[in-house]
Amino acid sequence: MSVTHVYDRKAWNALPRTEAEAILQQLISTQFPEFTIKRFETFEKFGQHTFTAVLDHDGTEFVFVPGDTVVLGLDTWHMAAVNQKNIAEMFDNNIGEMENYIRERLSPVRTATIGPMLVERTYRATGYFPVELTDERLTSDEYFEKTFEEVKASPREHWNYTVNDSFRLIKDGDHIQAWLYAPASREELTQEIQDAGFRLPTEDEWEYLCGGGSRTLYPWGDSMDYDKNYLYFKREGNDEEDYLDSPNHFGLVIANNPYRSEVMMDSEWFLKGGDGGCNLCGGGGLDLGYLSVGTYFRDPGIFDEYMNYDEEITGDYTVVRRIKRIQ
Repeated sequence: MSVTHVYDRKAWNALPRTEAEAILQQLISTQFPEFTIKRFETFEKFGQHTFTAVLDHDGTEFVFVPGDTVVLGLDTWHMAAVNQKNIAEMFDNNIGEMENYIRERLSPVRTATIGPMLVERTYRATGYFPVELTDERLTSDEYFEKTFEEVKASPREHWNYTVNDSFRLIKDGDHIQAWLYAPASREELTQEIQDAGFRLPTEDEWEYLCGGGSRTLYPWGDSMDYDKNYLYFKREGNDEEDYLDSPNHFGLVIANNPYRSEVMMDSEWFLKGGDGGCNLCGGGGLDLGYLSVGTYFRDPGIFDEYMNYDEEITGDYTVVRRIKRIQ
């Protein structure tokens, strides 16, 4: 079996664990020496599983993701009656109008071959860079001192406090880290990623990383589960972690926040995984509000001129996830 073939998901998952570990150790040491292997782990979720290596790169975790040829996009689904009812109410119970609305926001069905890659396990903010609390650019902001004292005095152990694309304070216990904001265009952002030796996923790659080729609206099925905790919908008496904040079948935390979209490269649809909270803020509830985190969702609003993403794509509603393709 060739090394290239063994990186295909079906062949990869059939390997004995010791053989897979040896292949990954060889891969990292020869092609990606800037990474170190932290541990080997099997991730299982949404009816899929992957044995992989969790890697470290300058304090950030990545995972190895095998490639595959999969069907992406969607044109039919089988939503549970209760979920369909809740969404249909937003369309005056016009089922046809509801289905057209959803279908118009799904990527087309197509077959894609996705190569193996190293993928950042979670997303990172865009436009913000860390600074010292004494940085003059920070202290000269009229809101900084008051905001800092409020965050410092808060009993909350963890707090991410952002002031209007100006600065951000992140509290972790007694430690407070400050960040300043610097806008960047879509071209500038992607060039910065490439200059650092990485890429961003294409739409095809992102849909594979999110759903693994699943043939449903979401990686787990066609309907939201009302018994689960979601970021903006906590179930009383349920102390479990947020359903979408735990790693998926590839070890990635992806499509977990309807307010944030991930930036793509080399794709017409350059944002995936959220709609800026449009449906959620518009009263769409759990079902319509979380439609945007579906594997194949496309937000048509990203092309609106007033969004001006070509000139400034950074900010509170966009994030990036770096990858390295394996040749």
